[in-house]
Amino acid sequence: MIANRSRSVSLFVVYALVCVTAMVTVKGLWQTNNGNGWTETIRSDAMGYYGYLQAIFIRHDLGHEPFINEYTQYAANGRTLNKYFCGTGIMMAPWFAIGHALAVNDPGVPQDGTSVYEQKAIAIGAWVYLLMGLLALRALLLGSGVRDGLVAWVLAGLALGTPLIQYAAIQPGWSHVYSFCLVSVFLLMVHRIAIGGSLRNVLAAAALLGLIILVRPVNAVVILAVPIVAGPNTRTLLTRLFANPRWLAGSIFLSMVIVAFQPVLWFAQTGNFLEWGYTSEGFYWTRPEVLKVLFGFRRGLFLWTPLMLFVVICTVLLWRTDRQRSAWALAYWAVITYIISCWWIWYYGGGFGSRVYIEHFPLLVLPFALVLQQWSKRLVSAARVLIFLCIGLNLAQLWQYHNDILHQVCMDRRMYQFTFLRFDADHTNKLGGNYQEAPYHPKGMRPIITESWDLDHPPRYWSGKPSDHPRAFSLNKVVAFNAQEEFALAFKAGTDTLPTGTWLFLEIGLQRFEATKEASLPILGVTAVLNAEGKEVFYSSFPINALPGTPGVWEQLEYRIPVPPLQKGDELNFHFWNRDRKGTALIDDVFMRVSAVNPF
Repeated sequence: MIANRSRSVSLFVVYALVCVTAMVTVKGLWQTNNGNGWTETIRSDAMGYYGYLQAIFIRHDLGHEPFINEYTQYAANGRTLNKYFCGTGIMMAPWFAIGHALAVNDPGVPQDGTSVYEQKAIAIGAWVYLLMGLLALRALLLGSGVRDGLVAWVLAGLALGTPLIQYAAIQPGWSHVYSFCLVSVFLLMVHRIAIGGSLRNVLAAAALLGLIILVRPVNAVVILAVPIVAGPNTRTLLTRLFANPRWLAGSIFLSMVIVAFQPVLWFAQTGNFLEWGYTSEGFYWTRPEVLKVLFGFRRGLFLWTPLMLFVVICTVLLWRTDRQRSAWALAYWAVITYIISCWWIWYYGGGFGSRVYIEHFPLLVLPFALVLQQWSKRLVSAARVLIFLCIGLNLAQLWQYHNDILHQVCMDRRMYQFTFLRFDADHTNKLGGNYQEAPYHPKGMRPIITESWDLDHPPRYWSGKPSDHPRAFSLNKVVAFNAQEEFALAFKAGTDTLPTGTWLFLEIGLQRFEATKEASLPILGVTAVLNAEGKEVFYSSFPINALPGTPGVWEQLEYRIPVPPLQKGDELNFHFWNRDRKGTALIDDVFMRVSAVNPF
């Protein structure tokens, strides 16, 4: 009876964590934006995953979809190609079906798959996948000999002390909670095979591996986790598999059948069984950004999720008692970190924390739990305190992230110091700037336009309303933003000068002066592309100050902005917008370099 009561602790924690996640979704997603926050469920990457369901089951236009910049590309034959793999869409499908069945019986909502029913159903599905993943991970840890109380702490740290809470509760349309679930169950199946369980688990593991690849192909590296999960039973596991060739062949075939869903969908879209949707993206295999990925202020894993630093330290400590597991786990760390850090945009766009490690957490915490199992009560108590502190820091920064204290893309050392554990109005909506990685350019970039304008001599591409001012940074003229000036400085260039069909990269510099604190805070930098009909086809804006400036002095500001390929007749426009004419500032000595990516 006592053992049963003890073993119920981690199970209770699992259910409690899912309930907390559900409450965060309701409060932090659904009830935001005047109760319309649920509309943010399907956006950005999620639009591509979900796009398969809309195209196949609602619009019936797969391969002929309307162009959507977030995920649609044109194939060589003019048909459309969804750049994403279909696995996340498959995982969403049951919840989409439930939501859409409700939507079609309510004529008052959109029938295109974007209604409240479908989007909330997707979020509820994410709770279920989180539950399944945590239950599978719990079973794996318990089966590996970890005490129930420690399992409870490890699961709590994983769910609340890492970005998993963000991508299970607030961004349930992204792929990470689905991968977390699949990897957790896959590892449990491997463990059951290793300890002599039914060979039916081989088929289950193969099916799960196929889905893991369909969700995120690089996650096929999870196969390297087998010796970590199996431990001393690794040889036994392999012997069982090769002693039963029919089961082995059947599992390989099943995995290949599931992975084949993607080529079939490619064929349905373009007529080709092999396509690559990431035509303007890729890996820099010879220049991994390992230090930035692990320690960088822009979502470095160990800085934003210090629990994982504790985890990797414990993986090293495991060497003393289990060299095989320790070596394989460290090798796994090395492989996934190398792959992650070679992606051209190593911080993976906007988001909270290092989201691309989430699917690997189930495997990474196994050595961590095994080491805690060996520790004395005093050391375990210290570990619990550390886990608790990591949870507190993660939740505090998550609150900052959703209350516009942290920058969603461009955090750096100064920004991190400025906002660290700050929760007041003086630190809300104060970060800006735009400093992004250059577009993927394996063969380099070539400068197309380079122009500096001191505002005292005629420009070619810049235009504005310079005027004499005694505080000019150089010579005599500045552009003054005030209550009378909303748009007073702009850069424009068309496809008579700029190339089409290739990504562009803007490098912008200027001198900015504000007389009083935060006087220039309302002023935005705006990048826009207008087509030949004058319609806006690309738009991005940001506050010009990365941090609140120092009043009374000139400060140099710089921006780095990627721009998607132009079409013939498009016009590239970068300008400053004094929103509501509430900002006051002087700008002098502007600079622009526009570079184009060389053909791959």
